Amino acid sequence: MKRGDELREEFLVEIDNGESTSRRKLKVVQKLVALRPVYEVYDEDTGELLAIGRQTWTSFFRSTINMDEPYGQRILTIKGGVFDKTFLIYDDSGYMVAKLTRPWIAFMKRFTIEYKDDIIQAQGGVMAWGFEAYNSAGQFAFSLDKTVFAIRDQFRVTVGEYMDWRHAVASAI
Repeated sequence: MKRGDELREEFLVEIDNGESTSRRKLKVVQKLVALRPVYEVYDEDTGELLAIGRQTWTSFFRSTINMDEPYGQRILTIKGGVFDKTFLIYDDSGYMVAKLTRPWIAFMKRFTIEYKDDIIQAQGGVMAWGFEAYNSAGQFAFSLDKTVFAIRDQFRVTVGEYMDWRHAVASAI
C-alpha cells in the first residue's frame, strides 16, 4: 500500500442492485497564482493533500500533466492533443491505464474512457459541469461535480470501487 492510500472511506448503498460499495470523495482545486495549470487533490473527509498535478511546458499542440504525490513521487502522467481531444493516462511505470476520448463541442459532452479492457461511458450536463460515469455492466466508476461560479477551477470527484482514485481524478481533469 502506498502512502496516502490508508484514508477513511464512506460506505453507501447502491440503489440499482442493493450491493454495499465504498466511495471516496475528493476535492480538486486549481491554484490561483500559477503560470501554468496546477491542480491540488485533497481527500474531502480529512482535508489531506493527496496529489499535485502540473501541466508541463512541452508544446502548444500537446498537453501533458504530471501528477505527483505531495512529497514528489510521480503517480501518473496525462498526455493529450489539443485538436484530437484524446487523452492517454499512464501510470508511474509508463504503462497506459486509460484512454479518454471527448468531442470538440462543449455542450452536453459525451466521454468514452477505455479502462480495464472495458468502456466507461459518461455524458455531461450543460457545459459538462457534472456527470456520472459507469462501466458497460452499469457499475459506478466516478462522478464529477464542478463548481461553476468560483475564482479558480474547483470540482469534486466521487470514486467508486471500480476505478482507482488517481485515474478518476486524471479523467476529470
